[in-house]
Amino acid sequence: MTMKRDRNTGTSAGRLLLCICLLLVLQLPGTVLAAGGIRSGGASPERSDGPPIDIGLVTAQFSAELRCADPFTVRTPAGREITVEGGRYFISTDSGQVRIGKTRVPSGSLLVPAAGNSFFVNKQPYRGDLLVWLVDGDRNLTVVNRLPLERYVDAVLSAKSEPIWPDDAIRAQAVAVRSLAWYYRSHPESPLYAVRATEPEFFYGGVRGENDNVIEAASPTAGQVLYYDGHPAATYTCESSGGRTVSAAEALGRDIPYLVSVEDFDQDCPQFTWEKKIKVSTIRRLLAQNGYNMGPLAGYRISMLKDGNRHDRLPSGRIKNIFWQGEKGSASIDGEEFADMLALSSTYFEIYPLDDVPDKLSVSLENAWGMEVDRKEIPIRVEGRDTPIWRQVIPGYHVLSGGNDELLLFRGKGLGRGMGLSKWGAKGMADQAPEGASGYWKTILAHYYPGTYPVRLY
Repeated sequence: MTMKRDRNTGTSAGRLLLCICLLLVLQLPGTVLAAGGIRSGGASPERSDGPPIDIGLVTAQFSAELRCADPFTVRTPAGREITVEGGRYFISTDSGQVRIGKTRVPSGSLLVPAAGNSFFVNKQPYRGDLLVWLVDGDRNLTVVNRLPLERYVDAVLSAKSEPIWPDDAIRAQAVAVRSLAWYYRSHPESPLYAVRATEPEFFYGGVRGENDNVIEAASPTAGQVLYYDGHPAATYTCESSGGRTVSAAEALGRDIPYLVSVEDFDQDCPQFTWEKKIKVSTIRRLLAQNGYNMGPLAGYRISMLKDGNRHDRLPSGRIKNIFWQGEKGSASIDGEEFADMLALSSTYFEIYPLDDVPDKLSVSLENAWGMEVDRKEIPIRVEGRDTPIWRQVIPGYHVLSGGNDELLLFRGKGLGRGMGLSKWGAKGMADQAPEGASGYWKTILAHYYPGTYPVRLY
């Protein structure tokens, strides 16, 4: 008996088999279904990863931990190739050479992983190759990560953006990050690398910092950077300025035409306004740990933002320096140094002396017979003294009582230095973009970097 194959049944079975195969493929690590096909590791197969960039991972340290699962190649400056077995090693200096386990190689040697592998440096995975240099008279070493520019942007951008944010916010930041990296390639921080991995507000965390959704949203901008007057633009970025960005003249001490103070749309930032209470005894201890041993603190001098004469503040209102008086001496301390000591969100703040008051007040609720039936806690928010009494004696000077629990309230705005495109400002502008607007990320960049224009490199 001859059986006939049903055309519709065969088609359905074929479709089922295709779906099963597709599901199996999607289970592969790092595989994402993207427009145009399957991609692995976040980068579109059609995207060019661009030229290499050198990133300083470990700078001027005695040693670093290195781990690689499989054998890797070490190429010396003279062209010699050495195969090193996979494993965990400590890179260190040894009589003018670099020691990797039992292997000794010259300074400037290049470490190349096998295809598909990554190096782990101090337990963090990184794409690309490694360069190891001896520095400080061969006493210390610097480890440099050499990787494609787009792969570097992927990691930095993912730390600065949220995947649920508007695409235009992510794309504006992608161009800003890429542009600054491109600027550093021709204006390197060091002869050994273009920029440090720990650059403030430009942190590079390697593979673990990558987010596929952020990378996908930014992909239309691949290869695009900003130029100004025919030269790469130094597109510094920040988290939040507190309503208005800071000019390069203020932050860097030099005029840059496209880094001027502009309105920031960063009101959604959790640190747009912030408060922090710190004990005077804690401030004294932190000052002493940083070389300002003034004994018990007697007072401090800082102008208020509403003052006409603000010699201790920069044009934006941020603290330039703050004066502290102790029983053993006094010191005028740089605003950024002081903010770092106290882990303050920015230097854009005012200080209010506080009485020792609780954060909440517990109130008894009684019935008509005077019996307690319940208790209610009422939160207390201390506003601080707008006009301290000692202001009338010495303008801006505040006398401290010396009590063990004496508190100061730091009230400020913004997060970080506040120069250039802010992370939250990009989101704020993108949220307000006209409906149906195409390429609004260019409008965002034009606002924060006036006079610049996009250039496609690759």
